[in-house]
Amino acid sequence: MRQPQFPGTSDDMVSVGRAVVEAITELRQAINSIFGTISSTGLFTMPAAATFAVLTPQAVAGSVILLQAVDASAATLQAGTSALYVDRAVTVAGTSFTVKTADAGAAAGTEQFSYVLINPAA
Repeated sequence: MRQPQFPGTSDDMVSVGRAVVEAITELRQAINSIFGTISSTGLFTMPAAATFAVLTPQAVAGSVILLQAVDASAATLQAGTSALYVDRAVTVAGTSFTVKTADAGAAAGTEQFSYVLINPAA
């Protein structure tokens, strides 16, 4: 099988590669300065309750927390009237954030969720 031919020397290709890496790094820094940085990720199982405090020391008052159902029971919970939401008023800086069911009914206790916690840019 014939190998593809690239114009220029291997030094040219290394220079282009470095320029691409630098550009990606600058883009990442720009995005972080606008939106904040991912401070934490995790997984939790919702207990058979209407409220649950997720322990994470990275939580702050302005944290943005994104939830993702990771099993069928969690997806079913999210599709119904008991869907989870993050109660920002109950975030305890350096300790936890709290999720609640929308209808205040108890979850089944088997629903697994992953989360991404993003802290705002300073």
